[in-house]
Amino acid sequence: MAAPPPKATPKVEQVKPTVPKITLDQNTKRRSGLSLSSIRAKKEHQTKKVEVKIDEQDLPKEPFTEEELIACWQDFTKLTAEEGKHNLASILAIDTPRVTGTTAHIVFPNETNKLELERQQYNLMGYLRKSLKNFDISLSITVNEAVSKKYAYTSQDKYEKLKDKNAALETLRRVFDLDI
Repeated sequence: MAAPPPKATPKVEQVKPTVPKITLDQNTKRRSGLSLSSIRAKKEHQTKKVEVKIDEQDLPKEPFTEEELIACWQDFTKLTAEEGKHNLASILAIDTPRVTGTTAHIVFPNETNKLELERQQYNLMGYLRKSLKNFDISLSITVNEAVSKKYAYTSQDKYEKLKDKNAALETLRRVFDLDI
């Protein structure tokens, strides 16, 4: 009996991934963060960064509803609170935005809240634009001093505020002949 011919086994080549080597140039002169040359280098870097222009016509401008904007607004408020920015989160929670066209209108009770949101507007608008896929969104912030909560300081003010919430309080006061 003759031995069967050996079966041909396909050769599998193992490909070793090539890892790029990082080389540090030790000959370059290090700069101090406070030196004039480092300030000049930072300015050059900023101008190079600014030169990149994005054509605004190519950005998406998908339609969105007021409910979608409010949902994204609340998501950003939660993310802000999770990052530890509780002050900004509470400012965002003061009012829910109303939409006309592509403008979100929000009303704050004082100028301080408006200024704080304007400082953080870049991050907010970036989040809203990416989430809603509409880079045409703008924000309109108005201040209405009458919107601010009226705090009750005196006992008469507190009584009036409670009476507004529950009218039966006045009859209770009269029945038991109570003073304020």
